[in-house]
Amino acid sequence: MAQAAGDRLKDQGGANDLLRRIAADPAFGLTPAEIAAASDPARFVGRAPEQVDEFLLAEIHPILAANPKAAEDAAEEVRV
Repeated sequence: MAQAAGDRLKDQGGANDLLRRIAADPAFGLTPAEIAAASDPARFVGRAPEQVDEFLLAEIHPILAANPKAAEDAAEEVRV
């Protein structure tokens, strides 16, 4: 099934239809909603969001607080 989906992508281009194929196969016994929920990338990032928040609070926020002008200039560069 995965090989067929990969072959289709290589031969015809277009969207990857592997999840649709799995949903259509009664051997899996999963609904499209169950497959979508199981394949949600957010389920596989572990603690990354919390680690980013912790890093920003511990490392970046103190630097920005100590250098408000530099923080302001950097924010302006991002907006441009």
